[in-house]
Amino acid sequence: MRAVPALLAAVLLLAAAPSAGAAALLTESSGDLLALTAGPGAAYAVVGSGSLVRPFTLLRSGGHSTSFVGRFGTRGSVFPDAAAGPGGVLVAFGQRTSDGLRYESSLATAGRLGKPAALGDATGPARVALVGASRLAAFPDIDGDAVLGGVDPAGAPRLDMLTSTGPERRQTPLGLIVSGGRALVLDLDQSGSSTQLRVLGPGAPAAPVVSVPGVRSIDATFAADKEHIYVAYRSGSRAVLASAVPLPGAPWAHRTIATRKLDGAPAVARVGLRTVLATSELLGGRRDVVVRILGPAGTRVDRLTRSAVADVGPLATAGPDDAVYVAWTRRGGRGNPPAVLLQRVA
Repeated sequence: MRAVPALLAAVLLLAAAPSAGAAALLTESSGDLLALTAGPGAAYAVVGSGSLVRPFTLLRSGGHSTSFVGRFGTRGSVFPDAAAGPGGVLVAFGQRTSDGLRYESSLATAGRLGKPAALGDATGPARVALVGASRLAAFPDIDGDAVLGGVDPAGAPRLDMLTSTGPERRQTPLGLIVSGGRALVLDLDQSGSSTQLRVLGPGAPAAPVVSVPGVRSIDATFAADKEHIYVAYRSGSRAVLASAVPLPGAPWAHRTIATRKLDGAPAVARVGLRTVLATSELLGGRRDVVVRILGPAGTRVDRLTRSAVADVGPLATAGPDDAVYVAWTRRGGRGNPPAVLLQRVA
């Protein structure tokens, strides 16, 4: 792999071990943190590149050095995402069309991005997963229904309907994970009368995670292991962690987390018997990143930042080696470019 260009050299710094100190402030960045995933021994971050032609950058870090994998996207493209798997790292983005968006993807192997492949046509954000050589994407179709699209190892397209309530109800996939061979989608279900947060897919609980009246936005992320599905969402200024066993008739159990003036979605990751929750909270007049590790022995709370500016938009991901990484964007005030920080926390 070649070295990171000077402008990107500080965009991603990975702590070498959970006991390492605070993440380094990344002083030169062209844009915010946009997506985060992890493979064995490495985290991958998508950040804004600052280029109109290739607006997104994929970076890799194994803990002691950072590698530039490549820039991707096209002029005006939106909604990038990334997912790691044994076959590499999949990146995707939406290209605007007259009917909505066409999603393209590339697979990064051996430290470089490969040829693009189409994932499907959508009318909103897509979330991706890599299963073997199959590229999966969850997105809303032209009627507003949630679908699971993508291409199989031979490059043949696939398209599975997940809902059939459009256009009366609008679906927005917020996340896609594959657990136990099952593709699960965290879905925001909206109509004029109610908004629901649901998990779609084989074995997913039929009951909504939460339901509120009217058209609302619910910030949420999710994770899963063999025994439970975990959904973290924002309710007012508090974070709520919901969990359920992967059975259609299973109820959701809710636990309110004592966060302070939460901003955005709480980010959740699951590893072993521990649930990692990362939040951006207003503490002492400053917006900082806090990590809570919930396990059988109780809850450990770590305040990762004590910044004079705003640390926002945390994302969390767990690798197949049980390493957990949390990354976020630091907003430095008027005239200062954002910086991206990343730290291994478990």
